[in-house]
Parts: sequence; C-alpha cells; structure tokens
Amino acid sequence: MTDANGIISAMNLSERRLKHTFGVAEAAKELARAHFPGLDLKTVELAALMHDFTKEYPVEKQLELCEHYRIQLTDEEKANHKLLHAKTAAMIASDRFSLPTDACSAIYWHTTGRAAMTPFEIVIYLADYIEEFRDDAGCIKLREYYQKAMKKENNKTTALHKTLLRSFDTTLKYLISEEKTINAFTVEARNYYINQLNAIKF
Repeated sequence: MTDANGIISAMNLSERRLKHTFGVAEAAKELARAHFPGLDLKTVELAALMHDFTKEYPVEKQLELCEHYRIQLTDEEKANHKLLHAKTAAMIASDRFSLPTDACSAIYWHTTGRAAMTPFEIVIYLADYIEEFRDDAGCIKLREYYQKAMKKENNKTTALHKTLLRSFDTTLKYLISEEKTINAFTVEARNYYINQLNAIKF
C-alpha cells in the first residue's frame, strides 16, 4: 500500500478540488476518532485523498476506465456521469495504490451512500459532505447540524445517524428541485437510517 505522498504526487486536480480533498482527509480522521476509534487513521486518510482522484477526468476517460475495469453501469450512471468518479477512483485505489478492500469500498460508495454502510464508508461519505471548506448552503447547514447533534445527543451514534439521515434528505430535496434522477441506493440508505433511528425510540 502506498503512502499519502505517493497519492498526492499522482493527483491531477484543480486547486479548489485539492483543497476540498485535504479537507475531507481531516474531517474523515475527526469522524473516525469520534465514532470509530478502531479504524486505522492512516488508511482513512489515504481513502479520503483518493475519493475524488478521477473527479476531473473527462467523461471519455471515465468510460474508458469503466470498460477497462469491467465496471457494470446502470442506466442512471450512463446518463449521470458525475457518479462514475467514485467507481473509477475505487478501482484505481485498489489496482494502482493497493488500498485495502474496506478503504476502496468507502471510495466506491462516497457519492450515493447505501444502506447499512460500514464505519469506513460512513466516515468518507460524511466527511465529503461536511468538511470545512464546503461553502454551499446545504453543506454548511449539515455541518452545523452535526456539531449541534453531537452536543445535544447523549449517544454519539444517534447523532451520527441523524446527520446521515439529514444528508440524504438534503441530497434528495436538491435532486427533486433540479428535476434530476435519484439514485436508488440513496433512497435505500435514507430508509435504512430512518428505521435505525425509529428502532431506538421503542
């Protein structure tokens, strides 16, 4: 497995995307410390650094990578190329940089989320949403919501799950307002964490 410098030196990202990437790395480590202290922070950092590795690749290159790695695309993914970078970055993380399976899975799912996410998947997904340099209204509100939930809730897991649920709601509301298609995994994730929170109430 490579080190952080090896990944950083191989990046070809704009200054804005690079700043975001470093923000995700810091946020992911903070989330891991707070909620999943068993995670290896060095590996968390590597996964965070890789999460948008192919984000700025042209569509043609994304599709070439999908073909090269035999990534099966849904009709939605064929129509919405913004979803491809998570899959291609995950494959490169495994093939080129030898990141472990759990780290690659976190990269793979960081855009849509899914039901019953692993601790690794949660920290990369949520860090991407709430890192300090994200300045759009939805991300700022979610970051503030998480901070308040951590102070308000006695159970950190409850605070985390409420934030995850809020993130999916935010994404879905945006997609609906923009009349865009909605990824089925995001819907399943929202339903899963609603059920998790409802189970705590009884």
